[in-house]
Amino acid sequence: MRAGLVDVALTRAPFDDTGIRIRVLRSDPVGVVLRADDPLARRDTLQLSDLRGRRWFRLPDGTDPIWRAYWTPAGDFQDGPVVRTAHECLQAVLWNGTIGLTPLGHELPEGLTAVPLADMPPSRLIVAWNSADADPLVRSFARLAGTAY
Repeated sequence: MRAGLVDVALTRAPFDDTGIRIRVLRSDPVGVVLRADDPLARRDTLQLSDLRGRRWFRLPDGTDPIWRAYWTPAGDFQDGPVVRTAHECLQAVLWNGTIGLTPLGHELPEGLTAVPLADMPPSRLIVAWNSADADPLVRSFARLAGTAY
């Protein structure tokens, strides 16, 4: 949006929203994605501390630091493969036994499961647009998106 490549985005917060207007559409609990055969996959809930020493997928260099801090929490975590898309995140878990976070409430591929994290704040699904954009279509889209969720 800052580069002018898109007018509006459906995405997840948090990120550096300087110069960006947002409308929260909903908030979803967050869980850790695990292989279904992982011993932690049988638990009802987990804490981030339960994941110490595990390999986490990593986000590429240049990723917004606020986004990175939320989706790859700091701690005693080992580095896993770099991922750029949600699909790559899931494949890293399935193929490499890496772990990562996901909003709960959507279906995962066979062989994967998500266990809720009790100590993670919810993930906000948002519509975002450049605050300097006065285009009535963008504002109308944001308003309509808010009524759909």
